[in-house]
Amino acid sequence: MAAAVASPDVLRLGDGTEISLAKVPGVDESTWGEVKDYLQGNPDVAKKLQAFSKDPEAMRGWLQTQAMSDHYQRKLGGADDEVQSRMRALEQDPELAPIIEDIKKHGMEAVMKHYQDEELMLKFSKAMGGVPEELKPALKKIDETPLSMHEAAKMGDLKAVQEHIEKKRPLDTQDLRGITPLGYAVGGNRIAVVKLLLDSRANPFAVDSNGNSALHYAAGYGRKELVEYLLKTGGSVAQANAQGRKPLDVATQNRHDAVIQVLRAHGAQ
Repeated sequence: MAAAVASPDVLRLGDGTEISLAKVPGVDESTWGEVKDYLQGNPDVAKKLQAFSKDPEAMRGWLQTQAMSDHYQRKLGGADDEVQSRMRALEQDPELAPIIEDIKKHGMEAVMKHYQDEELMLKFSKAMGGVPEELKPALKKIDETPLSMHEAAKMGDLKAVQEHIEKKRPLDTQDLRGITPLGYAVGGNRIAVVKLLLDSRANPFAVDSNGNSALHYAAGYGRKELVEYLLKTGGSVAQANAQGRKPLDVATQNRHDAVIQVLRAHGAQ
């Protein structure tokens, strides 16, 4: 049986609605508490954030941007002459001026929109004198938050997956979506990670809470090379999921002709 996973936090927002938000793995409780407090008072931001809360890299970026934003807001509020001077200079920059105006009007919602433009953020940071020294430890801590095995498998980070295996972490734990690391690795066509997980005795016959096997995922995503490998290592074309569907059924639904031919050559009907 898969190990239990932590339930997401349910936040009651200032407008009376509620959202579920999964805590970013590795982020300390104090930082997470501050994030929740901010979101509870900013319902619009919270609802937008929920849309990518299951993407750890996006969440880390948001946490870092929030830290930078809070820092400069405190500086501006405290009448920091150097920061005020640099902000005035930025307001004259034809590329950055519209961004600054947007942030002034829409606050964190605008910050969230613009932080994904890495080139723009680098230019802004350089113009402001680079990352403030007092913020470097906090930003480093956020950036070094370790990937979970699910995240590492999804991203194809072979080294991180290996480290989890060496620490004897459970291989078949289902995440909040009910998917195991092997399921993510197959879906993302992370062939080296798939082979490592299987060599480490991950279960290829149950990769999610719907009874799908790794072969179901490979067939559904059209991963011909992985279909061939899974069949070679014992995958079953006859296994049905909770809806009674076999790998050939999902390959047929998604029109993966090359995969269909391979499955039929191995007896699928």
